[in-house]
Amino acid sequence: MILLSNVIKAPFTKTNRADKKIIEIKRFVLEQPTASDEQQENHEAALERAKHEAEQIKREAEQYYESIRRQLSKEQEAWQIEKEQLIQSAREEGYKDGFQQGKEEALHRYRELIEQARKITETANVQFYEQINASAETILRIGIKVAERIIGEKLGENHDNFLSLVKRAIKEVREQTEVTVYVHPLSYETIARRKEELKALFHHEADVFIHPDEQLEENGCIIETPFGRIDASVDTQLEQIKEKLFERMKEGMSAELANSSGRN
Repeated sequence: MILLSNVIKAPFTKTNRADKKIIEIKRFVLEQPTASDEQQENHEAALERAKHEAEQIKREAEQYYESIRRQLSKEQEAWQIEKEQLIQSAREEGYKDGFQQGKEEALHRYRELIEQARKITETANVQFYEQINASAETILRIGIKVAERIIGEKLGENHDNFLSLVKRAIKEVREQTEVTVYVHPLSYETIARRKEELKALFHHEADVFIHPDEQLEENGCIIETPFGRIDASVDTQLEQIKEKLFERMKEGMSAELANSSGRN
């Protein structure tokens, strides 16, 4: 340390060692930064950089999020439009299918009703003609009974009527040379007396024999030849007529029923 008193001394100054003071001149030296200060600065700089990078990352994340949100929004709108289109298409398709299905079901039901109506009509026609047939048979049977009664009365009233019946039967076999006539005993005398009239029906000489037969009906008559017999009885002829009438009647009913079914 340099003493200022050694450099400057006043000539008039009296030095008194007892009172003298020592004044030092301090040197001003700039303090050098320590290692801990540098570390502090580096830490703060790193912190600032980290904050800056964080802000940058945040901004980029927000931008990315916004772009993703816009993309999702567009896709959602597109999906919504597509969904509405699909729904509308499904509705239209369903309507078409439903309409077509309803049309087919209605047509099927219509055909079922037509078939049902046809069967009902056919059944009604069958029942109708069966009823007519039954009624016709009843009427025909009544007619035959009435005819039998009337013919019986006529034959009973006039024997010539029965003779006419026998003559018609003989005409069926007048080509034969031998004929035997069987009648009821009540009619035997009448027919026997008219034997020559019966022989005159033949175109050639023929033997005619007349015999009574108690097994026959009162108006019964059997014509017998070597080749067979003819039942000329009134009842038999009426029965044959009845069978023919019934047969013709049934044929007519069947034809009418077939025509009616064809019209349906």
